[in-house]
Amino acid sequence: EGNGVFESRVLSRQHAEAWVEDGRILIRDVKSSNGTFVNGERLSAEGQESEPFELRSDDILEFGIDIVGEHGEVVHRKVAARVTCALTPTDAQRAIRAEQR
Repeated sequence: EGNGVFESRVLSRQHAEAWVEDGRILIRDVKSSNGTFVNGERLSAEGQESEPFELRSDDILEFGIDIVGEHGEVVHRKVAARVTCALTPTDAQRAIRAEQR
């Protein structure tokens, strides 16, 4: 399986994991220090693994937090992105069936 690699001082070595299950894209924080956030909500407390969270298109996903220096400047930036879910038609049908359960 592939790993995403980011050059960032605010990420833990093992920060989060994402996978597809029943046509849904899930993510969880794996005990990171600076957190994994979806739409501004932290998935778990520092050092605790989160429950799986379903990602949807247009969610804002953030790994870590901006670290601000003593003069108010950002010295280390978080990694942030807008989610676009690109599922196959089969994946989409599985997601619909899973939601109906």
